[in-house]
Amino acid sequence: MMQRDDLTFRYAHKEEAAILHEYDSRIFGDSWSEKSYLGSIFSSTELVPVAVDTETGEIAAFAAVSYVLDEANINRIAVIPEFRGRGIGTSLLEWIEENIPDEVTEINLEVRESNKYAIEMYKNFGYTVLGRRKKFYRNPEEDALLMTKRKVDR
Repeated sequence: MMQRDDLTFRYAHKEEAAILHEYDSRIFGDSWSEKSYLGSIFSSTELVPVAVDTETGEIAAFAAVSYVLDEANINRIAVIPEFRGRGIGTSLLEWIEENIPDEVTEINLEVRESNKYAIEMYKNFGYTVLGRRKKFYRNPEEDALLMTKRKVDR
């Protein structure tokens, strides 16, 4: 079980949807709306975990994960720029894997081909590159690598 004294991991509250949209807009070229985050927060087949800085109470990182039967997809995972370089993304991914429903045996995600740090982190967690999605990202346009991890450890 992963623990950090500087962070608290929990699911996002509905009141935080606007904040998640704001952060998402700063980080991603194709941001999700506040309504999209609200839909995910209330969904029975989605998780919206956040890492909260215990000292300031600020959201330091967030994710959006959907799942159906034995398969999950990490749709979003991001560390707020001011909090980068502290291993928070790694801790959040570990928390997601620990808290995803037991029936999930495969996790998929797309990552920008240029995001070498994230690709390395995913590889360290056992994700493998299965393919490429041409021009998947916009602003700027870029290919995505499709990565998968099978048989999630419990």
